[in-house]
Amino acid sequence: MQLSRAERFRSNLRFARFIAKSAYIAQYKLRAGQNLGPALLVERHAASAPSSTAVFFEDERYDYREFNARSNRVAHALRALGAKSGDVIAVLLDNRPELLFGVTGANKIGACCAMINTSVVGAQLEHVVSIAKPAFVLVGAEHAAKLAAIAASLPIGADRVLVWDDRTPGGTFEGATRFDDVLASASTDNPGSTREQSIANPCVYIYTSGTTGLPKAAAMTNGRFLKAAGLFSGAVLSLTPRDVLYGSGLPLYHSSGLILGWGSSIVAGAGYGLRRRFSASGHWEDIARWKATAFTYIGELCRYLLNAPAHPKERSHALRAMVGAGMRPDIWSRFQERFNVPVVYEFYGATEGNVGIVNVDGRPGMMGRLLPGQTVVRADSATGELCRDASGHATKVAIGEAGLLLGQINKMSSFDGYVDRSKNDSKVVRNAFGDGKDYFNTGDLVQLHADGYVSFRDRTGDTFRWKGENVSTNEVQETLNRCAGVLETNVYGVEIPGADGRAGMAAITADAGFDLATFAEHVRASLPAYARPLFLRVQPEIAKTGTFKQVKTELREQGCDPSRTTDALYFFEGGASYVPMTTELHATIVSGKLRL
Repeated sequence: MQLSRAERFRSNLRFARFIAKSAYIAQYKLRAGQNLGPALLVERHAASAPSSTAVFFEDERYDYREFNARSNRVAHALRALGAKSGDVIAVLLDNRPELLFGVTGANKIGACCAMINTSVVGAQLEHVVSIAKPAFVLVGAEHAAKLAAIAASLPIGADRVLVWDDRTPGGTFEGATRFDDVLASASTDNPGSTREQSIANPCVYIYTSGTTGLPKAAAMTNGRFLKAAGLFSGAVLSLTPRDVLYGSGLPLYHSSGLILGWGSSIVAGAGYGLRRRFSASGHWEDIARWKATAFTYIGELCRYLLNAPAHPKERSHALRAMVGAGMRPDIWSRFQERFNVPVVYEFYGATEGNVGIVNVDGRPGMMGRLLPGQTVVRADSATGELCRDASGHATKVAIGEAGLLLGQINKMSSFDGYVDRSKNDSKVVRNAFGDGKDYFNTGDLVQLHADGYVSFRDRTGDTFRWKGENVSTNEVQETLNRCAGVLETNVYGVEIPGADGRAGMAAITADAGFDLATFAEHVRASLPAYARPLFLRVQPEIAKTGTFKQVKTELREQGCDPSRTTDALYFFEGGASYVPMTTELHATIVSGKLRL
């Protein structure tokens, strides 16, 4: 859709203001003090506005004075146990205030928190904990059992597992340290070490599936954490201490919850509305009782809200904006109109990357406009491989075409990458255009529109998105291959009408020992809910290319339609068992009558 001359003028003006404000925040405001981290911001708010609300949670309210005091207890407790600057602390807690006290307290002594996905279990949990090389594991009692199940594989002794109760004493871990007991005698005074931290110090590890293999840990420094949070807080939402940003229950182990949500609120000294997990029925209740002025979202959340019955408070609120990623173009305008949300700030970003795009216009369907140094180049849509010209250089797409999104690596847009540096080279396109400049490869296909706007098209490589989570096909394949009777697995995402992202599907070959009920039990026990294949296809052999790579394109196109294959197809009914996929069942699924 082409913009009129007046619309283009207004868009250009907003875009110019956004760039100017972003540059000011990144280059001056956040660099005014080199010893700056999220914990120091909390200390400053506790001193200047102690009674202002820092966090709302259920029926609890924590002002900045108490929030800081509780974080100080964590800092002194960790130090008493032997934690020091540079240590990594793996954090496995639900969305609750204690998680934020833990991150802030660790930041005060220069320790880095590795934010563990609370959905992972078994071998996946063992992997994400081990690659962080933690000095301690801080686990909520609500997750102690799953950690106990991998106790023999932990890289630390049981005494370095710190169990934190969840309102009342709960699960434990044999030989572990009860963190509540250590906190009880810890000081509430500010530790002097808070002001000794550098913006270059690691603040948190955020895990990402990347495009291949098991989850990788991306390091977020103090400076990068605050730069990202500051841009959303100041340049996008214009938050002030009078605002309340509602986190919608987005998990704090993700950047969207921890940095976009909580981070944006502490930069402004605003309040943060924390919910343990998303609830369609509780969403508008929370916004009303806490008088939220903005909330964060992912696309799947918006679909749930739109499909939910009308709520008496869904339009009578103080909201002026929402910010997030993955809003579907087909529901964008309907969502705004039904829920009376003035503006939607859609954004695009990768935790480990250097590409950030924000739709400051609220233009439906767009990720936003390309910033200087960002470009879209031709690529093979099936493989994600860069298409090069006769000189070996990348070529830019024309308006209307789709291609691979790249971001130039420079001083302003650095590529910090993964904790495991050996994983970084595959994400960098060296000398992309023959001018010596390197680019970060996002691995995502976007469509280029007039005036530099881009819209999301698809993910390349071995990752697809479902239920707001990135699913690594290689990771799921390795898990399924461990099931008795399974010989080989090919995992991919398939499109389902009306659903956000792609639903997981596994094509397998099996021997005579394969049992469907055993397979279903293995899936439930070994994979988090979002990564469990909803559809199963049993094949005589896995199709491969001449270079022995698994073929996915045709499988994606055929999807779960029994009319397009003679292979046996199954549906993971109710997340409990795999049942035969019939023509009638398929029709029910694609019609939307059966919600996935």
